[in-house]
Amino acid sequence: MMAFRKELFKAKFQKHYSRLCNIAYGYVSDKEESEDIVQELFIDVWNKELDVMPEEDFAAYMTTAVKNRCISFLRKQKSDTVSIEDYHSPVNDVADENGALDENMQSPEERLASALAVLPPKCKDIFLMAKLQGMKYREIAENLNLSEKTIENQMTKAIKLLRAYVAGNCLILAAVVTIILSIIINCE
Repeated sequence: MMAFRKELFKAKFQKHYSRLCNIAYGYVSDKEESEDIVQELFIDVWNKELDVMPEEDFAAYMTTAVKNRCISFLRKQKSDTVSIEDYHSPVNDVADENGALDENMQSPEERLASALAVLPPKCKDIFLMAKLQGMKYREIAENLNLSEKTIENQMTKAIKLLRAYVAGNCLILAAVVTIILSIIINCE
């Protein structure tokens, strides 16, 4: 009986793993974290013997479970985020050789504007509608006469570009990360 269960589990794992990783990636936008979430889900499924469910029920359960785990992951990240007011950094008032003030002298709003400037116009508009105006993807799609899938794709693109910007601008990393993550994580 155990050998049969192992084979059944292996078949379900192979059938659903990639699809579930893609769903998780849509939420957390990090390949490794997505894989970790899905692998931990499969471990729990094995331990609780949920892999013996009928295929249709199993697929629905796994889809819902991975979404819930991603939301929990994002909530945990949100609670780990430090407010910009709590971040104490020495500010350098000295201008560089070109006479420009250090990037640390920018206000949080200026830093956010700089980060958002890396987004293509359409992508930026969609991102701002979703995150600053709190619009649902369906509402944005109707407003812009686009499909919801296009809105999802543009949001994924925006998040990737903003993460790349933050990674490349480590001088302002702490402030921008806090601002952008607070905006991104406050999604529904």
